[in-house]
Amino acid sequence: MRSGGIGMKRIWMKLALAFMAVGASGILISALLSIKEMDIHFSMYVNEARQLERQDVLEVARRAYEAENRWGERAFSQMDAIAKVLGLRIVLQDQNQSRIGQFGDESAVRGSGYTKLPVAVDGQTVGYLTISHHEKAPSHSVETHFQRAHTNALLWTMLILIVVVIVVSIGIAKNMVKPIVRISDASIAVSRGDRSVRVPGTSGKDELAGLVDRFNHLIESLEHQEQLRKRLTSDISHELRTPLNTLLAQTEGMIDGVWEASPEHLEATRAEVLRLIRLVSDLDEVIQAESGTLKINQDMVDISKIAELTADAMSAALAQKNIVLKKQLEGEAMVLGDRHRLAQVFTNLLSNAWKHTAPHGEIRLTVKKERDRIVAVVSDNGSGIAAEDLPHIFDRFYRGDRSRNRERGGAGLGLTIAKGLVEAHDGQISIRSAEGIGTSVTMLFPAAGQRNSVD
Repeated sequence: MRSGGIGMKRIWMKLALAFMAVGASGILISALLSIKEMDIHFSMYVNEARQLERQDVLEVARRAYEAENRWGERAFSQMDAIAKVLGLRIVLQDQNQSRIGQFGDESAVRGSGYTKLPVAVDGQTVGYLTISHHEKAPSHSVETHFQRAHTNALLWTMLILIVVVIVVSIGIAKNMVKPIVRISDASIAVSRGDRSVRVPGTSGKDELAGLVDRFNHLIESLEHQEQLRKRLTSDISHELRTPLNTLLAQTEGMIDGVWEASPEHLEATRAEVLRLIRLVSDLDEVIQAESGTLKINQDMVDISKIAELTADAMSAALAQKNIVLKKQLEGEAMVLGDRHRLAQVFTNLLSNAWKHTAPHGEIRLTVKKERDRIVAVVSDNGSGIAAEDLPHIFDRFYRGDRSRNRERGGAGLGLTIAKGLVEAHDGQISIRSAEGIGTSVTMLFPAAGQRNSVD
């Protein structure tokens, strides 16, 4: 058995035993209640039957006395006959309670209960009958046989049901544990570095099916994170290598005397150093945002004013490409946050829109209040983003073929930083885009006094 299967064996056995215990307990309790209920009702039936027998004997004795107006041979004969037929022992006494006759087998009635009844004729007591039941009487044998048959049938039924419970419990337990066994085996494979393993889905929509789906999603996420880590390492290496190689070439050229240390050349060197500084700063912000350690000031700020100031700062760049910026900014869009960080978000988004919008294009900047939240939208009619790139658009260093490439500048961290800053303000950010049509970035912030209410 595989290493993950030993523990699973114990789990399915424990589950099966638990099911068996519950099933057997239910069967036992039901059987005991059935026996108890049967005894109660059967005792009531027997008592009623014996009451009827006593009434019949009493009626025979009364008629026999009326026929002769005394206790004679006819009465004795009839009493003896009914005692034998019904399996009774009958003692006859006169009105003075003196014994004048007894009928039936007295050796079979020791310890049995008896009933003493007066015999009345025309309202006068003429005698007494003491009636005891014969333990071997036909009626008593039938009653005993019925009780034994009922008990035996109940025991066989219990036995069959217990066998069924055992078989069903084992089947259900194994079926329940099967997805967990698969997940355990898959987790062992994943721990050994195999990210391609997947657990087959189960039918239904219960918790186990959800567990399998979440596990598969986790593996896919791990696989994606592994690919992202590799790409991150490659991208960081590339982003650092380019300015470092440039700086190395320039400094070596200066040392070798083939590159004059003129103000223009030194400015180029300075630009590469600044590029490195920006890259390291952006990486630091991404790491802080993802780890939750990014410092955010908590001030009452108007997002509309922040958006407007950011847009004004980009007016020269927009005019350079003849891009029209349409603003729809509602006043008093107050949130609790950091004005510099929020300005950084709008700068990243507007810069991104500017890069991907062709000359004479259009960018829209909207800020409005909806109930207890502030909605900010930056949209453009630029090149758009390919559908396959959209799920990864906020990943670090991710560049789609058209949406974020090195020729247009940047290290692929702008949207990653924007997402981290928005979420640091308890907000949400999302992107809708169609390739060749344009892109729309929507941000939702809780209005001042409505923290954690943007859902």
